[in-house]
This record gives sequence, structure tokens and C-alpha cells, in this order.
Amino acid sequence: APPAAKPAEVEPAPSPKVKAVATFSILGDMVKNVGKDRVDVAVLVGPDGDAHTFEPTPQQAIALARAQVIFENGLHFEYWLDDLYASSGSRASRVVVTDGVKPIDPHVWLDVSNAMLMTERIRDGLIAADQVNAAYYKENTEKYLAELAKTDQGIIETLKDIPDERRKLVTSHDTFGYFAKR
Repeated sequence: APPAAKPAEVEPAPSPKVKAVATFSILGDMVKNVGKDRVDVAVLVGPDGDAHTFEPTPQQAIALARAQVIFENGLHFEYWLDDLYASSGSRASRVVVTDGVKPIDPHVWLDVSNAMLMTERIRDGLIAADQVNAAYYKENTEKYLAELAKTDQGIIETLKDIPDERRKLVTSHDTFGYFAKR
């Protein structure tokens, strides 16, 4: 019998790149993992920024106005976004990537299973903005979800040797609630 054919990579259709905005750097990285070379991503709050003290620039308002889709955390993480969206005149669709997460606080991605759900919301938002490349976004999502699942399992394996009664986390911020619960 002839060897089984290797499945072909899904090539993106030749169309303009989706113009996307991610409200903060971690979310921007997730969008880039799903959209790859089919998406131009502008990140509002970069890796050295603080979403709690963010002050938008005119260039960021322009990016919002030009965007087709905006990916936001929700859960009051971007308290400034509604005003920025309105003042920019943007008509972009807004995707709240935390829809479906039982909230503790807005830092949901610290539980990798929540990051996986966020990735699926990103996939759906990109498909809605660019249906021609749906298969491409689905393939990238599956690859990224596999990486995230491997990360989640690695964390579980690393921590399993610590007895339950010794698993203490001391932090100055409540952001690790999802991590601790997981």
C-alpha cells in the first residue's frame, strides 16, 4: 500500500490582512499566535505598560478607528476602553475573550485552561472578520491549544510533588487567584 499522504498545510487566501487591536500585550501575543501572518495586530498596553494607569495616545485612537476587530479582556480590566472606542469613531467589532470564564478577577489567563478558552474566542473573532481564512485560523488555534495544553500539564507535573498542605503562594496582588485555584 502506498504511504499515507501528509495533510497539506492550510495556506491563507490572498486577501488583505485583518487589522486587529489587542488591549494588552499578553492578549496581543495570543492574537498573533492565532492570526500569524494574516493579521496586523496593534497592542494598546505594551509589555512595559500598566493597564491600570493607561493613558491612550492619538496614535492608539487611530489604530482603534482603523481596526476591524478589537480583542479585549473584559471584566473591567480595560475601564478606559469604552470612552476610547467612542472617541475614536471605531466601527470595529469587539470580542470579549473572557466570555464564559467564571470571574475571580480580570487576570484570567493565569489559569492556562482560561487562556485556552480565550484562544478559542480569538479564533472565532478572526473568523468573523475574515471568513475566507477560517481554516487557517482553526489550524493555528489547534497548534496553539496543543502548546497551551502542554504548558498546563507541565505546571501540574511540576507542582504535584509539593504536598497539598505545603502549597502556599505569597503575593502582593490577587492576580494569582486563578493560578492557585487551578
